[in-house]
Parts: sequence; C-alpha cells; structure tokens
Amino acid sequence: MKILAGLKKIKHFDRKITKSLLRIERWCSFVADNEKDPGAVYNEDDIRKMQQQIGDWAESKAIIRHGLHLTNMRTRVKFDGADMSIDELLLLQNVVLPEKMKALKVLRRKEKGHGYGSTPGKDSWVIIQYDPKQRDMAIEKLELSMENLDEILDDLNIETDIVGLD
Repeated sequence: MKILAGLKKIKHFDRKITKSLLRIERWCSFVADNEKDPGAVYNEDDIRKMQQQIGDWAESKAIIRHGLHLTNMRTRVKFDGADMSIDELLLLQNVVLPEKMKALKVLRRKEKGHGYGSTPGKDSWVIIQYDPKQRDMAIEKLELSMENLDEILDDLNIETDIVGLD
C-alpha cells in the first residue's frame, strides 16, 4: 500500500468511526413519550456491534499509522544537498521553515501607524536594524524551498510503499 492510499484509508476509518459514534450516542438512550414516536432503529446488540467495529477500525488505523511512522523514519531522500528521512522533511515543512519565515516577516518598519511620528519640540528618526532586500531574498528562498519540499513529499506519497503493510 502506498502512503497516499494509507492516508486515504485512515481518513475513511475516521469517517466510519465518527458516523458510528453519532449513531451510538443517539440510540444508546432515548425518550419515547407517546405511541407515535418511532421505535428504536438500533437495539442493544447493534450498539455492541458498533462498539466492536469502532475498536476494529481503530486497530486497523493504528496498524497503518505505525507503518507510516516506520516508513517516515526509514525512507531517505536527498533535499537541498542533504540526505534526510521523510520525518525530517515533514518537520522541516511544518515546523522549521514556517518559524523561519515568521522570524523574517516580523522585520518591518514600525514608525507608520504606531505613534512614532514627529513630536513637537523633539527630533526623531527611524533606525532600521535589518536589510529589507536581504529579508525579501531570504523569504523568497524559503518559499522556493517550501515549494520544492511540497513537490518531493507529494511524489513520495504517491510512489513510496508503507513499511510492513502488503
């Protein structure tokens, strides 16, 4: 099973679990206050079966997730001249690069709209402690890395088999 198929299967199990939980919640206890109310759609045995199904689906989901974790740790890929695991690429994509971009994007002039205008009787000036061109170039470089990383991870999701599942 490929990574993409495993992720779809997990999502499918999540939908089934959610649907069954809603059914259990609705039919495990209800009020029948007159003769016109419909009878129970699910009885006690049906509810027990749904609970068992939820447990089975959760176990199947856990097996796939475990395989994904192993795959992410064991599969090595070249990125920016370094040999990295899929797990390292995911951390780079979801943690490292976004934080670096935030750190660069907070570098901006603050005198406008922040009350730093001229005060009567005082001279004031703006001191910029960063190079805006270098900041913009660094942001562009990080955005390009994110695009390349997205492309590599998309290809890996389609091509890579999950370890331990077949």
